[in-house]
Amino acid sequence: MKLPYFGVLLLLLFGCCWSSSDAAPKSQRASSCGYASCTPSKPGVINVHVVPHTHDDVGWLKTVDQYYYGSKTGYQRAGVQYIIDSVIKELVKDPARRFIYVEMAFFSQWWQEQTEEKKAVVRQLVEEGRLEFINGGWCMNDEAGTHYNDIIDQMTWGMRFLNDTFGECGRPRIGWQIDPFGHSREQASIFASMGFDGVFFGRIDWVDRSQRKANKEMEMIWHTSNSPGEQSSIFTGIFYDHYSAPKGFCFDVVCRDEPFIDNPKSADYNVVKKVNDLVAHIKDKALSYATSNIMLTMGDDFNYMSADMNFKNMDKMIRYTNELGNGVNLFYSTPSCYVKAINDEAGSRPWPTKTDDFFPYSNDPHAYWTGYFTSRPAYKGTVRKANTFLQSCKQLHSLAGADSSADGQHLIDSLRRSMGEAQHHDAVAGTEKEHVSQDYRLRLHDSIVDCQQDVSNSFSKMLPIGTQPLPQQEFCLHLNVSQCAITESSSRFTVTAYNPRSHEVTTYVRLPVTNGFYTVLDPDGSELIIQLVPLVALQSIDAERPKSTATHELLFQAAKIPPLGHKTFYIIKTSAGRGSAIRQKQQSTAVRTPKTGEKTAVSNGKLTVNFDANGLIESIVVDGVTVMMSQNLMWYAAMNEGNSNSIFDDRPSGAYVFRPNGTDATPIAMQATLIVQTGALVSEVYQKFSDWASQVVRVYKGQSDVEIEWTVGPIPVEDGIGKEIVSRVTTQIASGGRFYTDSNGRQTLLRRRNFRPTWTLNVSEPVAGNYYPINSHIYVTDDEGNANTVVALVNDRSQGGTSLQDGHIELMVHRRLLYDDHFGVGEPLNEPGDGPGLVVRGTHYLLVNPSLAGMHPVSLIRPLAQQMFMRPWLSFSSTSLSFTNWKNNFHMQKSGLRAPLPDNVHMLTLEPWRDGTHLLRLEHIYDIDEHPTLSEPVTLILDDLLADYTITSAVETTLGANQWASEVSRLPWTTADDHQQPLKVSTQFQPVGTKTSVTLLPMQIRTFIIHMTPNF
Repeated sequence: MKLPYFGVLLLLLFGCCWSSSDAAPKSQRASSCGYASCTPSKPGVINVHVVPHTHDDVGWLKTVDQYYYGSKTGYQRAGVQYIIDSVIKELVKDPARRFIYVEMAFFSQWWQEQTEEKKAVVRQLVEEGRLEFINGGWCMNDEAGTHYNDIIDQMTWGMRFLNDTFGECGRPRIGWQIDPFGHSREQASIFASMGFDGVFFGRIDWVDRSQRKANKEMEMIWHTSNSPGEQSSIFTGIFYDHYSAPKGFCFDVVCRDEPFIDNPKSADYNVVKKVNDLVAHIKDKALSYATSNIMLTMGDDFNYMSADMNFKNMDKMIRYTNELGNGVNLFYSTPSCYVKAINDEAGSRPWPTKTDDFFPYSNDPHAYWTGYFTSRPAYKGTVRKANTFLQSCKQLHSLAGADSSADGQHLIDSLRRSMGEAQHHDAVAGTEKEHVSQDYRLRLHDSIVDCQQDVSNSFSKMLPIGTQPLPQQEFCLHLNVSQCAITESSSRFTVTAYNPRSHEVTTYVRLPVTNGFYTVLDPDGSELIIQLVPLVALQSIDAERPKSTATHELLFQAAKIPPLGHKTFYIIKTSAGRGSAIRQKQQSTAVRTPKTGEKTAVSNGKLTVNFDANGLIESIVVDGVTVMMSQNLMWYAAMNEGNSNSIFDDRPSGAYVFRPNGTDATPIAMQATLIVQTGALVSEVYQKFSDWASQVVRVYKGQSDVEIEWTVGPIPVEDGIGKEIVSRVTTQIASGGRFYTDSNGRQTLLRRRNFRPTWTLNVSEPVAGNYYPINSHIYVTDDEGNANTVVALVNDRSQGGTSLQDGHIELMVHRRLLYDDHFGVGEPLNEPGDGPGLVVRGTHYLLVNPSLAGMHPVSLIRPLAQQMFMRPWLSFSSTSLSFTNWKNNFHMQKSGLRAPLPDNVHMLTLEPWRDGTHLLRLEHIYDIDEHPTLSEPVTLILDDLLADYTITSAVETTLGANQWASEVSRLPWTTADDHQQPLKVSTQFQPVGTKTSVTLLPMQIRTFIIHMTPNF
């Protein structure tokens, strides 16, 4: 069927008439950029689009700076500044030449170093379509370990640079994910929402590739959402093999292939042979594609440092092949011109479709790239926390009315850049060298510190009521190891919890303190019930907190923190002799150690967790219904080298590959030592499995889930065996081989054990081949059509996960390996931590519901996942002011919204943009059929959104904020199915009286550039 594009949305001006060309996506268009610059194909021949490119990793074997400057050649000969210099010089020589560039982290740095004369030359190349930007993000992001919020941000930041610098001619039209190790449905959906006409990549499962070659299905239309319509579909192309040049045709300075020797008198004359070899390759390749157009990628990692070598030989290759070749037509081109050519040729030809994703990826029977789903777990956790802080930092900057000029945003820009780097497919993926990982962490930490200063500046504008300046806000980045200098040493301090979510949040705050008596006052002056929880030895990570003096954690409930708002709590440490009034509010924690063989339980009234005689979970009781289950920390023995003479059979576990030596994991211990701590707010069971593995099982008052805080490391490897640690939950649920996982923290996809939806799987790795990336949740139910019981794990960082038996789910939490898997990184994944090995701590929420009664499981999981993803961010201030003086001088509670947003809406983005404008994204967080009411379209009144500001104008853009939605015109395609007929639903602005509404469809994200006028 034909999919007519119906997603062209309008520009709206309301309130005052406002337009700002400076704040807007640049729309000027030179006549020869974009599709107008494309060389036309010829009929009756194979048209070969020669695409010169370089793949410049934003960190991998070398750090970001080492790659840019070309230092540390012992790791790799690569210098990006020389690549761009050299390419520009060669493009100027011949208007027929083309080049594409991808990574804005590098190009933006190079741009800042150029003279105005050189910038003018580059602008002309861009306006003539000779230099084209593809993908356009800050990096080429990973697709397994990234959250959709981070993907959108890094893409937006890169395209913001392009739009500011080159206008419409700098707008990318094609996704170029040529190196990530598997491809997600949500990533493709994001590209479609950004207005892209296609996406290309190089890595899919080797069996899938073979089948697609045979069936001429290397190109397809990917339906990336359950919501109908072409808006969520995108043309998808898969390379014939790698993204490098064909064998024998790499003309780069780092290659050893023979150049074109075209002097007939030379004894080494090779033109005829090289042309024949190339034509044979082209004709063989053309058998796998459906049109007369094929793409010939000419480039590889960090190619074109001496671009004259490349272009001189490509010029000859094109010239002589066109002269001597039989039925082929070579010409310089770009991926966007290739897509336009096949779109023109195909007409109404129906294309095959795909609705699932491309995980997991394997390139041989024993190389499943599923280990990197968990590799470097501490860094993965840091990246996820940094996202929460970046959103908080940007929101507060906008809400504070702070300077939104480029200079005013420089502290935020620091974290924008570092988070963009962190999404690279060798950064958050955990597949970089150790020294590079350390550099990533340092860059991210320094940028977080910059944004902390911006948050302090914002609070200093927002919180004071009069002229009293707000004390400097301090931040504690080591609360996960119970360390915070200000809470440990101050006798009087405040803690301000900022909630970046669009709804009220009630959470529990845990602060490291020394033993004593404490009073916690909320903004009304009401004294809160608190619980002082002892820090037991097996909970703390002593090596990670050498300066900590804390002996307890002060626990209290922070209730109803307002949306996009803060709530300040006033805390006093008092002496024990102040009387019973304080002690009445300070609830004690009963501590006991169960006897060997004794069963125990903890409960909060809603649910009870029962532990067996071995100290392991044996059941959970929810609303009187018992669900039999167990949970334990287990380990897979990693496959080592030297097992076979075959490279396939000898493949070890490494940074990329997960390959266990066997088909099941071994419990770290069959019996756990317990310490039980119970109190009014939380009851906890500390389980010690070994000196290097423990966890805390918590049930908080009023909560309907179980929190499991795991601590693993240093993983012992003295026995010469690498180990990969999992948390496994075992139930009696008859799940029928089905389980469900998220896609980049957003969509939920059905998985089937030992099965692929579009090709036949030969099970060669029964464990690794069933692992999938988990960024938010994994769950099993007892019946696909009428589920009654659901068991889910919600995680706080990217991890690998699976269900290897019915009723089982597991998440891999840590891995330490002794061998490299021979895919380029050149060293084993053996993180030292502070010396003896890395210790990691993280959190899972365990959700058990035995009586769904027709509810969709995801309707229960989504709120919990949102809670995990966007936790309140805490700041602290020591003070000598009394509570009354503090309250009289500072706002202790305030929301940035006039009212919480509907339960199915999330404000994904509020940030300063440019020239007094702000970027706003509103997101529908439920998919079709997930909830009887929350899955319906929802309408918002933009005028009533913000508490202290009136949105006086808004213009809708694409998801990447680099093109007006009203100007979008994607290429139309015909598909071989009737999947997803376009919805006849208007998504334009609708007037409601004198106000303006915006309607969100299920899973839709809408993006606006807005102008806000303060009401104060």
